[in-house]
Amino acid sequence: MLCKALRMRGTKFLMGILCIIAWNTNAQQDNNWYFGRMAGLNFSNGRPVAITNSKMTTMEGSAAISSQNGDLRFYTNGIYVWNKNNQIMPHGSDLLGDQSTTQSAIIIQKPGQKDRYYIFAADDAGGPNGLTFSEVDMTADGGKGDVISKNTRLITPVTEKIAAVQHFNGIDVWVTTHQWGSNAFYSYKVTAAGVSTTPVISYAGLVVNGADNSGHYAGWMSFSPNGTRIAMANGLFAAELFDFDAATGIVSNAVTVKSPAECYGVEFSPNSKLLYLSSDNKIYQYQVNAPNVAQSQIEVGKIDVASSLKLGPDSKIYVVHKYLAKSLSVINYPDVVGTGCNLVYEAVDLGGKETFVGLPNFMTTPFYVLDIKMASDCSDTAVYFTATTTMDSDTVLWDFGDGNTSTSLNVTHTYAKTGIYVVKAKAKRGTSTRYYTKTITVLKAPVAIQPADMITCGNEESAAVFHLSDQDAAILGEQQAVNYLVSYHISLSDAETGNNPLPNNYTVNTGSQTLYARVYSDTGICYAVTSFKLTVASKPIIDMKDSYGYCQGSSIILLAPAGMDSYLWSTGETTPSVRIDKAGTYTLTVTKKTGATVCETTKSITVHESYQPVIKDIEVNEWTSNNNSITIITEGEGDYEYSIDGSNYQESNVFNQLVPGQYKVIVREKNGCGFTEDKVVLLMYPKYFTPNGDGFHDTWQVDNAYYDPKMIVYIFDRYGKLLTSFKGNTPGWDGTFNGNKLPATDYWFIVHRSNGKEYKGHFAMMR
Repeated sequence: MLCKALRMRGTKFLMGILCIIAWNTNAQQDNNWYFGRMAGLNFSNGRPVAITNSKMTTMEGSAAISSQNGDLRFYTNGIYVWNKNNQIMPHGSDLLGDQSTTQSAIIIQKPGQKDRYYIFAADDAGGPNGLTFSEVDMTADGGKGDVISKNTRLITPVTEKIAAVQHFNGIDVWVTTHQWGSNAFYSYKVTAAGVSTTPVISYAGLVVNGADNSGHYAGWMSFSPNGTRIAMANGLFAAELFDFDAATGIVSNAVTVKSPAECYGVEFSPNSKLLYLSSDNKIYQYQVNAPNVAQSQIEVGKIDVASSLKLGPDSKIYVVHKYLAKSLSVINYPDVVGTGCNLVYEAVDLGGKETFVGLPNFMTTPFYVLDIKMASDCSDTAVYFTATTTMDSDTVLWDFGDGNTSTSLNVTHTYAKTGIYVVKAKAKRGTSTRYYTKTITVLKAPVAIQPADMITCGNEESAAVFHLSDQDAAILGEQQAVNYLVSYHISLSDAETGNNPLPNNYTVNTGSQTLYARVYSDTGICYAVTSFKLTVASKPIIDMKDSYGYCQGSSIILLAPAGMDSYLWSTGETTPSVRIDKAGTYTLTVTKKTGATVCETTKSITVHESYQPVIKDIEVNEWTSNNNSITIITEGEGDYEYSIDGSNYQESNVFNQLVPGQYKVIVREKNGCGFTEDKVVLLMYPKYFTPNGDGFHDTWQVDNAYYDPKMIVYIFDRYGKLLTSFKGNTPGWDGTFNGNKLPATDYWFIVHRSNGKEYKGHFAMMR
């Protein structure tokens, strides 16, 4: 692994990752994925976006190929071939793959010919068709392609596995499969002359078949990105790891990774140091260079079913986590040992389409990565950048875009001034020469200018929403927003790291808060930090009633709270008080300053004419010992208050939990416009009486009956016979009928009040 460095002095060098560069010209040929139930992903913008117009359904295997610019050319499930318009190509049916084959197909560009491709297809495990290949000419059918030869057989039977990797010479390709019923690997060399039908045969590892143990054959075979290892999952049997010689096509040095195991998907990390395996509804990670690979096993997450794993063009590993899922899971940092690799469940939405088991099969191209990382704090000293590569190159010629070049493998460079530069690298490895280009921007170090504090009026709950982007222009000053970004943070540490940026519309509940602004380039490498305060200015409070009344023919003075900076009544007055002599709705607007910020509040006030109250009715609920009530019904407009004792007044016209007795009901107008009063008697009756001549409870009469002398009470026996009647101003009943004592039992009564109301009840006579 080589390490190249770029540096500059004085001027800050701000740039994104210089390049992620493929050794061959297949850099974007895996940008379009087609799989499952008409599912797909497009990686052209650096992140996966759902493809929803696929016409393909496949249980397991599929393959796709794109142009060097990332434009789709065609895709297949090993049986049918669809062109870029999602139409089946001429002669693009009846290929001898199988949609239930783990790796039913793989597409290889013919070396040296940009418009010729080979489709290698594998039959179901042990099937009679084995491994075949067909050829596609993309100049045919108006550039949409035609299958010009089909189903040339190479070997039969095979075990559902096809993998391909670039030859060590950087030009040719090895296509490798595994024979059914043996431990033989067959590697076929693809050159500019075509497909060599004479394989390189290697015997290594376990014998793979399904004769006695069905399912031992299912599972992926994958090459490591550096082309030196090959891994294979054998269904219910085992997972194995081998060495691979990209110069000779030989597979050797078998290592059992996991056995027994229900395994299916295998994939390497981008740096080729880690192997991932889907097995037993879990994802396991292994260190391929460990003394004992099996013992390096780490469980990094759980899934619903052991399915496909595939390294994407964005250097993340995508995971089928269950059948008929509408998303994929993803391992975000597959080069990281342990759970820090960050398996995220259901991370990538498929736009309503669904998975089955498989993901598309692509050729593994050992790639050359210039991963630029900064090793400076962006001070006035030199700024260093390092570039690491996944494969060694023999020579590299650098052109820095400012007239300077270098042939050193470890290179530094200083740019004399800011600007946009096109950096070129000519890398040679063996007989292969590759050219790489990247546009970079050299900028000055960002400056964060401290802005004025923000003061905003609070709302009714004393909270305020601040639009933080309003500070951008002041913080950037003369720096161009196209080159520098601003983010806002609660803490200095967050601002320095760029973590937890705040939303543009940020709410502060009360008081003041200090925020930190981070100015940085679009790469985030260099930054500067400043701070400012957010202050919630309190809105002035108009402490006045919503409604006021004045007596008919007079007026009222409305007095606003003191201490405001300005007053404005809807009548036009700008004084704290105003005289009103006409009913209506009036508004008052007051303002109060906090610094240069003016906060205002407006209140609507209703003024009405008040009249002397008139009691229209008094509703009572009585005949209880302590849970009676009086409700006073008035007519006329006014601000009234109510009393039943002549001294204690209340806003409500309802009085509850009253004991029997006489009450003096008073209604008065609060503004002194008059009052009115009446009397109310609440009645109750004894539950029993004892007419035995001892002077206690010798007669039965309604309690408080004397307040209603015209009231008549009727007494009945249990058979409804009228025994007696008497008025409210009498002692009541003595328990006799025609001078004879009646027996001790229950008796019934009816009360006719002088106001026309009636009440019925019963009581007991006890002797």
